[in-house]
Amino acid sequence: MSTRGTQHRTHFNEVEIGQRFYDPISAEYFIKQSATTAAMVTGIGDGTIADEFEPDDVVRVEDQ
Repeated sequence: MSTRGTQHRTHFNEVEIGQRFYDPISAEYFIKQSATTAAMVTGIGDGTIADEFEPDDVVRVEDQ
């Protein structure tokens, strides 16, 4: 049985700084760094290079 939580859809501007989220466009996980940037932490991302996001970009976060 999996212990992974379920995810829900939200917008980038609703994600808390420091929170991990899934970007369906790139199919990778990111951690939000500021109101406009996040760093990829899966795939080729090592969490050091910031990517820009728009406030209304759709992302997914795990339910708490």
